[in-house]
Amino acid sequence: MSQYCDPTDLPKYLPQTALDTTTAPQQLQACIDASEIADSYMRGRYTLPLLAWGADVRMYTAFVACYLLMAGRGFNSAAGSDRLISERYYQAIGNPSVPGTGWFPGIQRQAIHPDVTPSLAVGQDPGHDIPSVTSNQPRGWAQFNRRGRPVVGGF
Repeated sequence: MSQYCDPTDLPKYLPQTALDTTTAPQQLQACIDASEIADSYMRGRYTLPLLAWGADVRMYTAFVACYLLMAGRGFNSAAGSDRLISERYYQAIGNPSVPGTGWFPGIQRQAIHPDVTPSLAVGQDPGHDIPSVTSNQPRGWAQFNRRGRPVVGGF
């Protein structure tokens, strides 16, 4: 598993006064848990672990980590700046009352294309890269009548 954000990213998205009420191990665990959540969406599209990722993956994972950290400590998701914590979380994960939203679900649906380097390059992973179509053998549509319509079984 890759860890897409670390505790040094959290002050960018959470006030230092809020972080001061949590311990370093709690912050690290929130980052690990948020990365696991991110992986749960990305494993449907990429071969994990990712070898590299962009600032967007880091930021949205940090949004989730901030929410997890504050939910563990307790916060009022409807008041003041605490509302921003919930809004960012829903930007990342999606709002359950609004289907089809969220950055990570967008990656899974292939509507969002983050800058990532999967373990296997594109084109080398048949389980995640390019859609494929398979079919059974044709069933006797080998002959045609005078009107150009196929004749089943040669009749």
